[in-house]
Amino acid sequence: MRQLLAALLSTSLATIAVAQTALVREGDPYPDGPANQVYSSFNVGAVSTYLGYACTFTAAGPGGFVQGIWGDLNGGPGGILRSETTIASLTQTAIESFFGINGSQIAYSSNVDDSAGSIGLDSIWVDDHLIALDGQQAAGTAEFLNFVSRPGITTSGVPYYAAGLSAVSGGSSTGRGLYLGTTLVYRNGDLIPGAPAPISAQGIDFDFRFSSEATHHITPLGLNLPITEDAIMALDGAGLVLGGSLVQEGQLVAPPLGGPPEAWERFDFCGITETGNYMFTGDTNGLATEDEFIVRNGGFWAREGDTLDGEQLTGGLRSASLSEANRIAFVWAVTDPTAGSLQALYVESTLLLKEGDPVDWDGDGTVDMNTAIVNFTGINPIAINPAGLLYFTADVNVSGTVLEGFFSIATTSFGNSYCSVNPNSTGSPASIRALGSSAVASGSLFLRATSLPAHSFGFFIVSRLQGFAANPGGSEGNLCLGGPVGRFQNQVQSSGAAGTVAIHPDLSALPQPLGPVSAQPGETWNFSTWFRDQASGGAPTSNFSDGVEVTFL
Repeated sequence: MRQLLAALLSTSLATIAVAQTALVREGDPYPDGPANQVYSSFNVGAVSTYLGYACTFTAAGPGGFVQGIWGDLNGGPGGILRSETTIASLTQTAIESFFGINGSQIAYSSNVDDSAGSIGLDSIWVDDHLIALDGQQAAGTAEFLNFVSRPGITTSGVPYYAAGLSAVSGGSSTGRGLYLGTTLVYRNGDLIPGAPAPISAQGIDFDFRFSSEATHHITPLGLNLPITEDAIMALDGAGLVLGGSLVQEGQLVAPPLGGPPEAWERFDFCGITETGNYMFTGDTNGLATEDEFIVRNGGFWAREGDTLDGEQLTGGLRSASLSEANRIAFVWAVTDPTAGSLQALYVESTLLLKEGDPVDWDGDGTVDMNTAIVNFTGINPIAINPAGLLYFTADVNVSGTVLEGFFSIATTSFGNSYCSVNPNSTGSPASIRALGSSAVASGSLFLRATSLPAHSFGFFIVSRLQGFAANPGGSEGNLCLGGPVGRFQNQVQSSGAAGTVAIHPDLSALPQPLGPVSAQPGETWNFSTWFRDQASGGAPTSNFSDGVEVTFL
């Protein structure tokens, strides 16, 4: 232990905490294409009810452009899930950015050419099965499909999508509908409960959301009114009422919601769960200067001008996502005292990342100091799953070249914390948490230790057994592991200004004194953190975090 302490105190490896790991990057070889074809961009991400994740991509090179969907439906290592192909008489020529997944299926939209010579037809697919096509008879009406877009799919395999409707096959769109399977949930001309007018011809908004089994749904709807501020928020087939008043553009926010007189102005992102929890975002317009907002379950949850995790929310709300576990993730501009306005990524009230932060670009488990987030990209660049794994797309400056990547970051803790440890030089004890998922097959375990001294170097340690040893090797702290202890010595971290270190351990090679060991479902392992510290008299020493016990699935 004294040798380990000496190694810890002498190290000066300049790496910091990893959490934001690139899964696939611009410039990576596109495996299904010719030589020198590479991924060139990424767009919207999607998640399933549990661990599945995916994003749309474009690959470019000598073979031209290819679009598709990349990820894994069960949370394993990612790969190509779909790319443009020919199915029967239809040749896919472009895959739309928006799509949906469950544990075994993908619902997506593609432009197709048919064998009769028609080109650029909109289509909806679930895997290789055609669901809807331009010119087809629209279900539940005498009209025809003019366009189809923004598909998703329930856990049980029912697709949903928006459609344009036309009086004749191939004619111009004269209305819109929102489909769940073959059921028209909304269509233009419907007068829903609580609304002052029918849904307008273009009133089916593309920001609709269904819960995982479509028990609940939420969407903005445009109304047939002689004013421009005509949209309402609709929840489960009726106009949403908050504080006794309909949530409608141009109408005053109900006084019980608080604040000075202001009117609803615009609605953007929304989300809803199987238990009926919901959120939506947008603007208000009135005497208040704080106009961007997130409404959650009946009231304002965050407003422009609020301070969250030490940062003031300013400017535009870039994106928002609600998981089936009722956790909200969003990108909102914040005011930095030196850099000005920066986009920041939050989960609930916790700030995860800002523009300028480094990332683990090469996926080796440590953050690369030659990187910095330039901006969060894509139409809606984030998605969070019930296991707390957050996926996002971002442009990153990598050694002076800006490249786009698709990233994951763990946000949910699990496992059992244990053991009493001593405060370190910050005056507080360090704490370790397990994040992501305990499923071995997902490879999505992250370890994060907080409340370390700033710019202190440390690493994580692991054992099958819990234990307690006071001041081992001359340390100021208590070791919470027993039996053979392994150390992640190749992933020494600096805690940086935030006093935090984290790693994404390889579960197939947990370090042990006699060599790496693969974690197995049903096994229990214990983790802690050992880090450099300073004794009260200023002498160099070390300290430990508490322990966390993880039983793998």
